Amino acid sequence: MPLFRDGPLWRWWPVWLAQHRSAATSSWRKLQARPLSTFMTWLLVALSLALPASLWLTLSNLNVATAHFEHPPQFSLLLTEQTDLDAAAQLQKSIASWPQVAEVALLPAEEALAQFSSLTGLSPLLASLPRNPLPHTLLVSLKKTATEIDRAGVAERLEGSDGVAQVVLDTLWLTRLEEGLRAASRWVLAVGVMMLLGTVLALGNTLRLTVVAREEEILVVRLIGGSRAFARRPFLYTGLWYGLGGGVLGAVILWVFSGWLAGPVNALFALYESQQRLQWPGFHYPVILLTVAVLLGWIAAWTACERHLRQLERH
Repeated sequence: MPLFRDGPLWRWWPVWLAQHRSAATSSWRKLQARPLSTFMTWLLVALSLALPASLWLTLSNLNVATAHFEHPPQFSLLLTEQTDLDAAAQLQKSIASWPQVAEVALLPAEEALAQFSSLTGLSPLLASLPRNPLPHTLLVSLKKTATEIDRAGVAERLEGSDGVAQVVLDTLWLTRLEEGLRAASRWVLAVGVMMLLGTVLALGNTLRLTVVAREEEILVVRLIGGSRAFARRPFLYTGLWYGLGGGVLGAVILWVFSGWLAGPVNALFALYESQQRLQWPGFHYPVILLTVAVLLGWIAAWTACERHLRQLERH
């Protein structure tokens, strides 16, 4: 018990807190003394964080918007002009018996033309044609358990069937979209890492100038017996304030960007009769931005201060 009430630990703890409080307060006041320079540094950190965060938020919304798409493998079989409706129905029954096939739907040429007319609004133009340009079509849906090998085998077998003019994989566009989103995620991650490294370098240079400007103060502290940690502490708090301010400003920029984008995006979802709405950053995005910004400021300050302290000790 004396160790905590009357011992060294009890006497050391308030002094340690007072030193940190003094370093944090003095570093904050020095930043307040040059508001324009401080704000520009905050803006640099904020933009470096808000840009990759906004890109990642956009990708997250795209992933959510495409996640509800069910895409079991499906083929569209465009039949030849010589294939009549009875032959198409026989081919439908034959394909439906294949073990990999879940369902086969027959879309007659007249029904396909009617759907195309309603979707495109080209009814007068299509009515002027001498004949229906669309063939009978079979929509072949494979089982969800079908593998890539099964899909390739079915495609090859369908292409060799009598009366089939062309085989189209309807879900190919969705596969391309998923691969594109995966590539975009890696691209955003790479851009984010490069921008964070650039932020560390820029903050490190700014803090190095601050350390150089207070070189005499550091020398006095070291001469009277101050530790490297004591000499380094004010600069670490300066980096922390830079990161904290930049993180808060970055979170504000991200929220403003989301609000600016929400209106047209939600209107676009409504036009497509989708219940999907733009996802806002929520709580975790600002927390992550603040954490990353503080860590970047602390790392930049530590690096700049340690480098200068080693140079002073060598000389």
